[in-house]
Amino acid sequence: MTEAPGPIPRRIHDTAGDWLVRRQQHPGPEVEQAFAAWIAADRRHRIAYEQIELHWADSGGLTGSEVGRTRKLVRAPFLMRHSTHVAAASLGVVVLLGIGTVGLVRYGAPFTLVAPAQAATYETALGEIRTVSLADGSQLTLDTATRVHVSLSAGERRVSLERGRARFRVAQDSKRPFTVEVPGGTVAARSTLFDVSVVSGSPVIAVLEGRVDLTSTGSAASRPGRTLAAGQTVALDNAEIPHPTPVGETQWVSGMLALDGSPLGEAVAAINRYNRIQIRLAEPDLARFSVTGAFQVRDPDAFAQAVAATFGLSIDRSDPGVILLRPGS
Repeated sequence: MTEAPGPIPRRIHDTAGDWLVRRQQHPGPEVEQAFAAWIAADRRHRIAYEQIELHWADSGGLTGSEVGRTRKLVRAPFLMRHSTHVAAASLGVVVLLGIGTVGLVRYGAPFTLVAPAQAATYETALGEIRTVSLADGSQLTLDTATRVHVSLSAGERRVSLERGRARFRVAQDSKRPFTVEVPGGTVAARSTLFDVSVVSGSPVIAVLEGRVDLTSTGSAASRPGRTLAAGQTVALDNAEIPHPTPVGETQWVSGMLALDGSPLGEAVAAINRYNRIQIRLAEPDLARFSVTGAFQVRDPDAFAQAVAATFGLSIDRSDPGVILLRPGS
């Protein structure tokens, strides 16, 4: 990837996202000629485009799903499905944010560089997505409200994931295994790409490329460890039963929530993790509504408006810190 000359304005990343979609939807010599002219106009254009391509490739699990086939995940109206009814609610845009090899994503703010580390603790605040490049060439992308401790030595590479979720792109090093410690176990890798979440309940591991070895250190320590392959997800306390990685769960590094028939209750919980303003459902039955779409995680108002428009709900903002969704009158 081309080395960044400094902070890249968000408008350039937005335009780069537009070009990614345009080249996918309307391939042809005229589009490519215009794209080449845009790339040549400013060195930062190529850098921003490469960043977006990288993270789109890392999170390519949606391309085979209904959401992915619409090719509206970068900048699109919200696509919602309720039973057999499909409605498009044009209530906002989804922006795929490029994240550099070393950087900090803070919505509405420029990129901030993070120095390579031998031993350090990294923590993200509410709404942050940060990518850290380690001295061994590995990269960690930290989700909102995440804390990790990194320790690199001559004999091992070890990361403790204390809370939140992180993506690990592990550099090849045959002499030093890369180990992620989580409550109740460890995840060991050599050269691979995988996510680990300790947001709630048992740690969850999803492998995007390569393989990882799982070991339990809790009550199930007597059970043998297992190997998890690309495309598989498992909860550490139930490692014998992996399942295919859900198509939307790899998109979080883009600052986007991608849903494909997900329960509204789960979608609301995911959005709430990134925002001080919290969405609430007035009645439990609303949590079972099925939601499909692509949404900015930092825009709870647009998400609530899309849901309300699709399911005929009303929005109560009498509490400034809460967006309450009620059944329509």
